[in-house]
Amino acid sequence: MGQVLFDEKGKPLMRMTYQGSCDDAEWERHIDQMSEWARRGDRYAVVIDAREVGRVPATQRRGIMDWIKSDREHLRANCAGGALIFTTALQQGLWTAISWVTPSPIPVKVFRDVPAAEAWLRGQLETKMAS
Repeated sequence: MGQVLFDEKGKPLMRMTYQGSCDDAEWERHIDQMSEWARRGDRYAVVIDAREVGRVPATQRRGIMDWIKSDREHLRANCAGGALIFTTALQQGLWTAISWVTPSPIPVKVFRDVPAAEAWLRGQLETKMAS
């Protein structure tokens, strides 16, 4: 079964890495962790490495949308941005569909590699820290 790894070593630049298809329990654990980051009160940005994400059922996609809605103000206040790393058009299409239904309260940009994602997020963090 898949899992989601969280890395705070580069704080305030956080990292989240999907490894395969997650069961519902792992998916909920990962939503809880994202909520904890948003509600912590610290400024941060996050690299979301979804290159190895497996199948994401409709119920789990709904979970992401519900989380965005419930933590919208915390995200807006604390998160400088999210850099999504995808390798397939299907992955990007799923994010596009989610963002149409539930627009993100933070800047989000799609990348194909980690260095470009991190560089963009460092700029987003500078802007957020200055405000």
